[in-house]
This record gives sequence, C-alpha cells and structure tokens, in this order.
Amino acid sequence: MDKKMNILFLGYSNLVKKRVLSVIQKHRIEYSIASKSTKEKIIGAAKQFSSYEKALKESNANIVYISLPNSLHYFWAKKALMLGYNVIIDKPISYKVSETKDLIKIAKQKKRLLSEAIFYNYHKQIKQAILLAGGIKKIDNVQVNFIIPKPKKNSLLASKKFKGGVIMDMGPYASSVNRIFFNEKIVSKKIIVQRNSSNLPVSINLLVKYKTKFFSGFFKFGGEYINEVMIFTKNKNIKISRVFSPPSNLPLYLKINKTNKEKTILVGKDNCFENYLIELNKKLKKNEYSYYFDRIEKDHLFRNYIEKNNK
Repeated sequence: MDKKMNILFLGYSNLVKKRVLSVIQKHRIEYSIASKSTKEKIIGAAKQFSSYEKALKESNANIVYISLPNSLHYFWAKKALMLGYNVIIDKPISYKVSETKDLIKIAKQKKRLLSEAIFYNYHKQIKQAILLAGGIKKIDNVQVNFIIPKPKKNSLLASKKFKGGVIMDMGPYASSVNRIFFNEKIVSKKIIVQRNSSNLPVSINLLVKYKTKFFSGFFKFGGEYINEVMIFTKNKNIKISRVFSPPSNLPLYLKINKTNKEKTILVGKDNCFENYLIELNKKLKKNEYSYYFDRIEKDHLFRNYIEKNNK
C-alpha cells in the first residue's frame, strides 16, 4: 500500500473478524474498532470505542468502514461523510434508492470516496472465466443459483427491524452480476419475490432479457447450500463455484463443458478482499471517486427493479 491508510471500523461483524482484519494486519494498516457489543480488548486495534459517535469525533482515521446491521448503514455513513471521512459500507449500501443518492451527493460535495464493499468479483476466477468465454461480448446467458440454509430466528438476516431478508442480503449480488456481465440495455424483466409467514422476503426468482442476452437467477433463504454461476456462450459453458464467498485459503477450479466434454481448470488461491483494498487504495491516491459512484448507482437501480416486486 503506497498511500497511508488508517481505518475506523464501525461494527465488529463476523465479516470483519473472518475476512477483513487478516488483510488489514498483513499490510500493516492502522485500524480502530467501535463496537457496542464487544467488551473485551480487541488485540491489534490502535483504539477501541464503545460509542460510534465518539469514535467518529476522536478517531484519526481517514477511512470509515461501516459493518453494522443494514438498517444502520445510511445513518452512520451520512454522519461519517459529513465529518469528512472516506466511507466503505458493507452491502447493501442503504435501504432506499433515495438514501443511496443522498450519500453519493454528499460524497461528491465533500470530495470523498464512497464504496459499497462487494468484492467477490475481485477473485481471479471471475476474470479467468470471462477470458475463457472469449470476453463479455461472447457471453449469451448467465445463470445464478445462490441458496443458503434457512437463517436462525435471531439472525440479522431474518430480522425485519434491521432490514434483513433476501433482497437486502442477496439483491446486491444480483445487481452486481448485471453490472459485471452485461453491458446492454434491459429490454424486459420478470421478477418474483416470495415472502415467509412473517412477511420477510425469502426468495428472488428473476429473468432479465437484454438486447441479445439473458440473465436468470434464483436467490433463496432455506435449502441446501448452492453458490454457483454458469456462463453460456454459443459453443461452451463455464461453471464458477463458491462465487459470492470465495475462500482465500483454498484453491478454486473452473469447469468448462464444450461439445459434451468437461474440463477442469485450476484457478488457484486468491484473496478477493485484498485485491479490492489494493484497488481502492489506488483510487484514493488518484482521487478517482466517480469510479465507485457509477457502480453504486447502477447496482442500486437494478436492485430497485427487485424492490418494486417486493410489495
């Protein structure tokens, strides 16, 4: 990292513990943590706060990473931006499109970076799959199946109060697939959202038609774990596994089927969050903030299509 980074984490989530801090520590980036629930001392943190407000006022960080329940993202992101911080937010960036637009507006006014932390696509398996397909233009169809076991009742994923549900949790993935694999205008779309007895959205079934391509996806809470993307061209299909949560400590493989002959290709190990952070550091150095603004706007616009079916 060739630019001094100092990160304040608002929230000490499992994502931060399991995937983020190891990268931060590897690159010797100074960090502080604000957590209301963690009372014991957090080893490695330069400072530790029990109040988010106090942390924002007293921190010497230049980046705030918000890893709180979905319902709190907008409120604390806005506060951090208003105080002049660069801001990273776990997906989803916010609940409403109007909130997302407001955050982008403030970030532009303050000339600060704002990024939604969707980083699975920074794993080299995505780039390699696209290359094996012959490039984006050669892709005719993308099929996504992402199913996780039913969340426990006390899980944030199952909480209406904290804006849980499949749209908030998996909707950003559907939106990013649209951004990453398709560069054509949407011609038509069919989206079905199903709810449970508590009126919480638990599945999304979508079919999106572009000028010459198709995107079909099934995202669901409750069922046997599936996490895969299939890319189809005129003469082959490519299967990507562990797509939205690729492990950094295990080698991954791509499966290619061409004329009914299957071939397995080793991708190897890679750390998608580390790659994301390195890119983000470069954008900070060059003040290239619009790069992330454009992605956020496109993703939330697509998620808005899903939300319109969530009535």
